[in-house]
Amino acid sequence: MIRYYSDDERRREARMYRSGEIFVELVAPTPDETSSPEIVRCEVLDISATGAQLLADDSMKVGAIHTLVIDLDEYDKNYRLAGEVRWVRTHNDGFLIGFEFLDSEQTGIDDWKGLLANFLN
Repeated sequence: MIRYYSDDERRREARMYRSGEIFVELVAPTPDETSSPEIVRCEVLDISATGAQLLADDSMKVGAIHTLVIDLDEYDKNYRLAGEVRWVRTHNDGFLIGFEFLDSEQTGIDDWKGLLANFLN
């Protein structure tokens, strides 16, 4: 797996390198619409309890909040979280995107943090 490092380190939690994908819901239909949401697949570069660095084909708007589904290769369970785009950088393979996960009762953030705590123990 290729690792992308930056001298501008702001992550509060330990980074882990796990193979997997994150599916980002860019546009959600309104409750009265029958259309499908717009979802893009991104590659996980590194991940922590509070955020992730992704590689995506297309850019995303800084400050935008999206629903994320994390699918790590070594686990059967998916984790549905909310995340804010904190930064975007161009890269020859597309775009490096930094997400900060948001604490929300309607998501699996507690289960996610529990899983990451197990990685560190």
